[in-house]
Amino acid sequence: MPTKVQCLLTCLVLTSVACGRDDSPSSETGEKHQRIITTETETEAVEQQPKHRTIDSTPDLNASLAIFEKRILPIFRSAKPSSCSECHLSGVDLKEYIRPTQQQTFSSLVSAGLIDLQKPDDSKILQLISRRPEQPSLVTEEVRKEEYEAFRRWIRAAVVNPNLVADDNAESIGSELPIEVIRHSRRDRVLSSFVENVWTEVTRCAACHSPDRNQKQVKEHGEQVSWIKLRDPQATLDYMLETDLIDTDEAEKSLLLMKPTMQVEHGGGQKMVVGDRTYKQFRRFIDDYAAVVEGKYAEVEELPKPIREVSVVTDIWLKFKGIPAKYDKMLLQVDLYRKTDSGSAEYRVATSDRPVFGKGNLWQHSLSLTAPRGSKWAEEMRSKQLPPGIYLLKMYVDHTGKLQNDFTAKLGQDDFIGQVKVESLWPVGYGRMTVVKFPAE
Repeated sequence: MPTKVQCLLTCLVLTSVACGRDDSPSSETGEKHQRIITTETETEAVEQQPKHRTIDSTPDLNASLAIFEKRILPIFRSAKPSSCSECHLSGVDLKEYIRPTQQQTFSSLVSAGLIDLQKPDDSKILQLISRRPEQPSLVTEEVRKEEYEAFRRWIRAAVVNPNLVADDNAESIGSELPIEVIRHSRRDRVLSSFVENVWTEVTRCAACHSPDRNQKQVKEHGEQVSWIKLRDPQATLDYMLETDLIDTDEAEKSLLLMKPTMQVEHGGGQKMVVGDRTYKQFRRFIDDYAAVVEGKYAEVEELPKPIREVSVVTDIWLKFKGIPAKYDKMLLQVDLYRKTDSGSAEYRVATSDRPVFGKGNLWQHSLSLTAPRGSKWAEEMRSKQLPPGIYLLKMYVDHTGKLQNDFTAKLGQDDFIGQVKVESLWPVGYGRMTVVKFPAE
């Protein structure tokens, strides 16, 4: 026996036209697409429409407009970011897919292929809204649910409204940025950059800033010194931003840079100097992050070039004795090349840089393993071990202080001061460092 709802439905088959083409003459109403229309209330009509439309009936011309004004326009007018911000720091916002009027929005979305007129629940705009990160926040998850439901209800009502005509020449909708720029602003990409440039270096800061090792510092200075969040780079980045360790307006004034370089008071002493490898990595992340959140990237050419070399900090220590006092406080960089049967490796496999302690005629620091991105050694060095053997050590000194003037500068042949071959087991630990006599000049 027919149900009460079935008895209420009176169906009328109208002209059927596939999405994006016109296979039959237009009706007198100018309708260009197959539509489903019911005589029930707005909510019941939307909820009870079949996913795959095959019939038409008497239209409720006010249903889609009522939903648009009540559910869609508030998103367009809201000053708050949409759920898109959970995956994109900039470049994408749901507001960019809405126009001031229902007709403009409908036409633009259809023209862009974001509304499926035959299967409204399969519309691409709904797929975009429903995308979520691996660990969504409870707040954003609720916002995403509301946005999805608003668009789903409106699209279901809009595709059956004969007054809404899809226009293939409608104005473009959505972000106008190149897809490469949009991808660059994704939070997961930004997090990967943070891990590669900053998180890999935090072991240098762990003694004072990691909660598993800094009980003394916490007692003296408070919990705020524990900015490292154990095994959680995202939480660490979030905390750095919340506590202004990163300055997106003036990157060079970020406390993450100013304190370890002793440009402002730092209880932990000097950990790096302007222009050294760690400083370059920190600035690389901060400068890029600031450009992303400020929406400064408009063209692909403006994006930072990929770094060809990757690195990982180790607890392998190297010490030079007998360094001339004339190099006091100058930055000394040493690059290690592994000796092979055919000679030395073409690329450095480890590096380290630190100012010389001229009064003691020595230099010492931990090594960072380095490798060409995507190489076999890049995978192997994750063990943070340097294979025993003979290595060629090349040394460079910043005589002129050029790194202080331009942190992006590199030490090259003009800064080369000598080289020496060293054979070592390269043991791990400060107390087991490899000691080398500085070569005579």
